[in-house]
Amino acid sequence: MKQTKQRPTRSKKGFTLVELIVVIAILGILAAIAIPAVVGIINNAQRSSREANASEITSAAKNLYVGIKSGQVNYESPQDELNQLDPQATAPKNATVEERAVAADAITIEQVLKYAGLYNKIRDAVGDYVYDRTDGTIYYKDTYTGSNGAPIEMTTTLGELMAG
Repeated sequence: MKQTKQRPTRSKKGFTLVELIVVIAILGILAAIAIPAVVGIINNAQRSSREANASEITSAAKNLYVGIKSGQVNYESPQDELNQLDPQATAPKNATVEERAVAADAITIEQVLKYAGLYNKIRDAVGDYVYDRTDGTIYYKDTYTGSNGAPIEMTTTLGELMAG
């Protein structure tokens, strides 16, 4: 009887080159589909955040403006940042209507941001916002569609915003 030599059986412990290439190709296709979608989601979230900031700045500015003019908001305490920034923004409790109006008009966007607690968050991006001269509403510049917009700066006063 003739004996044939049996080859030792090789155990498969791994993937072939073809299998690895197929997996890499599939991952590449998935990445090509997913990355633009994720980037779009991130951009939409950033835009929404900026629009929310613009709305918050507008609300804070209008509330502060009306509060000072009506006498409901006074900046007399030493810890008050508005007094420390601009003495014209001081409106004592016994101020006349005219004095309150002057004080309200003198408040700057910088002071509004501090009042609203947004200063550290927005101070470097304040140039990304515009205000509509007709109604004083603040918008993120990429989403503003009106024709009467002006860029805001830290020195823009509420008198300028509310003039419309």
